[in-house]
This record gives sequence, C-alpha cells and structure tokens, in this order.
Amino acid sequence: MKSTQKEKPIQVVKYTKETQKFEITQEAREFFQQLDGDIGFVVVCGKYRTGKSFLLNKLLDAGGEGFKVDAATDSCTQGIWMYTKPIINPKTNLQIYFLDTEGSESIERTTNHDAKIFALAILMSSIFVFNSRGCIDETSISQLQLTTTLAKNIQVQDQNKESVNESQIKYFTPKFVWILRDYVLEMRDQQQRELTPKEYMENCLTDESQYIKQNEQSKKIRKSLLNFFKERHCFPLITPVDDTQLKNVDQLALNQLRPEFQKTLMKLKEYLINNCSPKQIHSENVNGRMFCAMLDNYISVINRGGVPNIDTAWDSILKNECAQGYEQAKKNYSNNYTNFFIQNKNTRKLEETFQVLSQIRSECFDTFHLIAGVREMNKHYEDYKQKLIDLMNKTESEILNQNDEIHQSKNQEIIAQETKKVQDDVEKENYTYDDLHFFSSDFVGFILNYDKQASGVRKASTLYDYLKLTHSNLLKKLEKSIRQKQNKKGGTQTNINQELAQEIRDYDSQYKLLEQNITQQDTQLKKLEVEKQKLDEEKKKLKDELEKLQISNKQQGPSQINNAEKQKLDDDIKKQEKDKQELSLRLKNLTKKKKGCCG
Repeated sequence: MKSTQKEKPIQVVKYTKETQKFEITQEAREFFQQLDGDIGFVVVCGKYRTGKSFLLNKLLDAGGEGFKVDAATDSCTQGIWMYTKPIINPKTNLQIYFLDTEGSESIERTTNHDAKIFALAILMSSIFVFNSRGCIDETSISQLQLTTTLAKNIQVQDQNKESVNESQIKYFTPKFVWILRDYVLEMRDQQQRELTPKEYMENCLTDESQYIKQNEQSKKIRKSLLNFFKERHCFPLITPVDDTQLKNVDQLALNQLRPEFQKTLMKLKEYLINNCSPKQIHSENVNGRMFCAMLDNYISVINRGGVPNIDTAWDSILKNECAQGYEQAKKNYSNNYTNFFIQNKNTRKLEETFQVLSQIRSECFDTFHLIAGVREMNKHYEDYKQKLIDLMNKTESEILNQNDEIHQSKNQEIIAQETKKVQDDVEKENYTYDDLHFFSSDFVGFILNYDKQASGVRKASTLYDYLKLTHSNLLKKLEKSIRQKQNKKGGTQTNINQELAQEIRDYDSQYKLLEQNITQQDTQLKKLEVEKQKLDEEKKKLKDELEKLQISNKQQGPSQINNAEKQKLDDDIKKQEKDKQELSLRLKNLTKKKKGCCG
C-alpha cells in the first residue's frame, strides 16, 4: 500500500540539542506503519552547503513542495528528512524513497554528532549518495573521513572484535554513488587516456603511484571506501546554470537548467531507479513497519551511548513483527468470535460449533504467519504462536461451556414442558392399578419428545439428572395413589406390592443403563475432541515446516535432500488430513448416537 499522504518532505530523525537525543518523529512513525510492499531508500550525504537538497528536488521534480533550500551559511537541513512521494520502479514495483541528511562539518555540530548521522544514513540506505564539489582530491577525500569510523559505529554481531567486524560490515553496506558537483575538468588518466566517471573514481581511489603523495589519513579513507563499499559508481554534474542565474537557481524548473546538467541528472535518476534494491536485513526484505522497528532500535542504542548492532536490530524486528502478528490475529479472532457466537446467540450443534471454531482458528493462524513468519521460524515466533494457541484454547473452552449452558437451559425448559402432564396426572391421582400402562406410555412419550427436541453435548446427562432427582418421588406418589385406590376396592396388597416393585425395578434398570451409556459416550467424546485439536495443531505445524522448506529451497536452490524432505512433509500432511476426516466422521457418528441415547 502506498501512502495517500500529501507529497512533501517530513522529518524522519530529529535531534534535540537540550537532551542530546535522537528520535523518530511521530509523523514519520505513522507514515512508515502504513507502508506495505518492498521499499528502498536513497540517502544523500555530504558537507553542508554543497547543494544536496537542490539535487534531490530536481531528481524528484518536487517543485515548491520539495526539500528546504536557502542561502544561509549554515546547514539548512537538520536531522534526516524524507520526501513522502516515492519513485516507483516500473519493472519491480519497488517504492524508492529519497532522504536528505544534515550536512557534515556544520559549525553547530561536533564530529561525534556527524558520525552518528553518517552511521544512521548507512544503516538506512539501499544506495548511499555522497555529494561533494569539484574533482576527487585530498579535500573531497577528507570529507569522507567518517567511513574510517564505520567499524566503530556499526556492529554486525555482539562482542565482535573490530577486525572481524570490519570484514563483515561490507556485506551489509549499501551501494555507493559519488556525485561530483560543478565538475568542469576532463576525465583522463596519467597517460591522457579518456576515462568513464566510474573509471575516474576507481583510479583516484586505487592508483598506487599517487599513494606516496597521500598522508596516512587519506590512505585510510581510501582503504575504507574500497573495503566497505563493494559496489561503487560516480556521476559528474556541471554547474546547472551560468553565474548570472545562480542566485535564483532554486526557483528554476528542470527544463530551464543547462541541457548537459539535465542529461547527466536523468542518467543518475535512471541508475538509482534500476539499481536501488529493496531494503534488507539478513537477506530479508523489510516493510515500512519493520524499517521503523529497525530504526527505533538503532536510535535507542545510540542514545544510550552504544553502537548500533545489526543482529540485535534484526532480533528486535522479529519480535516486533511477531507481536504485531499476534495482536492482529487476536483482533481478527475476537471479531469472528463476536460475530458468530455473541451477536447470534442461537444454539448450535456440536459438530457445527467445532467446524466454525476450526475455521476461525485456521484464519487467525494464517494472519499471524503472514505478519510474523519472517524468513525462518524463530524463538519469538514460537513464543507468540503459543500465546495465540493459549488464547484460542481458553476462549474456545469458554465458548463450548456457554454453548452447553444455553443448550442445557433449553433442554430443562423442554423437560418442564413435556413432564407437566405426567406430573399433573400423578398429583391428581388420575392413574389407577388397571390403567398403569397409561403412565408407562405417557412417560415413554415424554422421553421420545425430549429426544426429538433437545440438543447439545449434555442432552442425555440433563435428562438423567432430572430423572435422578425427581423420578423416585414421582414413583412413590404414584405407588401411594394406586395403593389407596386399590385398598378402597379391596385389592390384594401382596399382588399390588409385587407388581409395583417389578415396575420400579424395570425403570431403575433402564436408568442405570442410560447412566452407563452417557458416561461412556461423554468419555469417548472428550477423547475425540482432544485428538481432533491435536491433529489441527500438528497439521498447522507441518504446513509451517513445509513453507520454511520451500523458502529454503528458493534461497539455496533445489536439492535431492530438500525434495525428499518436502515429499515427506507432503505425505505427512495428507495423512494428517485423512486422519482428521476419519476423526470428524467418528465425532459426527458419536454425536448422532448420543442424540438418540435417551430414546
């Protein structure tokens, strides 16, 4: 997603003189948070008052909304600024953002301050552009003296020795472009052979015949440039206008500048677009949110007096992405749960509830992985994934309990409604010894009607609980009523007692079978639910491993070992899916069986 914000420069890094601290501005933080897709950064550095902001405005064709330019003698740009409208590479759709940095060697700043700005610029950029005036000589070389401090101001891993750190930094530094402003000389070597700008720059940096004339600091700077920046290029730009127009050059449109200046500027722009790579750490493209987390980490370390560490920043990015993934998945889970279970309070069959919960869970895992699954599985990924699983398990347990309670409440209402006639007839003594079979018929009718209308996991146990509490008293009342009537008729007490006792034994026998059946099915159902949940989690884990393996194959190239591992994972996933289908069928059959267990 590209920004819809008005096209203008915004300050990214601000320095507060009173606190002597750097910080990301809130405006920049909000801007980066909403950026999606691959992004690259061209950062321009150089001595103050060398025309960096003017150059950027012409590259961006920014007009009056571009970077601030004025005729003051001190640095015009403070901190680090960025233009909010990117240039898009039409081939790759890469969004390329251009940044302007505070000029070095300003009278208001110290060398230590310049070194921190320089280190941040290197760490932020995909292409680092150094802007200087005139030819490459000892003066311009000396302006790059901060390259000699890179090994001290940027660390790749914790507790690296400086020598080891120097050898590793080159793998993390950006492309280097040297802009030679107001350049008027011909580019020739000592034999007067014509050189390309790149050859000219390389000759200035590597010509050993010139080393005798150089001081030790100059040699050290040249060595640092060659060591730390493996991809280098150079563009000479003539003065954009003649001396009579220099005062108002900032107000002139691009087509009003010298044709040769325009031509070289367009070559520079084309080079930057075609050679700018997505910003990466450890070969992983970063989005706006990750870039902001990276910059946060670097600035926090600098403010504490430490040295920015690339590995630590990467770990910080991973943790931030996992936290973001967890929060978004949690939000989606809550919304889906609310929509399905809170707003729609109708009772649902157990199988339907499991299907919905499984779908919601799967979608949330996908959301989490989409954000948090950066490069490879890591400790933060596993920690936040487990945190998400714990949240889902707790919520789903609550959902199932709530669903059971709703079912149970409705089932109790059904029992009350269906037993009313039987209880009223017993209370009114409507049953006699001769029509005792009517009681049995009415009672069986109640059971059948309940079985047809009731639902839920606790359908049978709710009926059993009711019978256990009330049926004994009901039979006693029925027995008392029939005895009283038979006594009035002069019936044989012994026969009455025997027949009623047999009726009661028959009922008790049925209830014991019912209780045993319910207990067995409850145990079996809970076991199946646990197995199903484990299968869901194992399937997700296998998918994650397969994705990791596919990424590994892309990075390392296909191999017989990886293909074999991939095939094994595919087979495992198919087996898990088959097991899950069989388990769902068993769960469905058991649920159907349980629904009829009290009929």
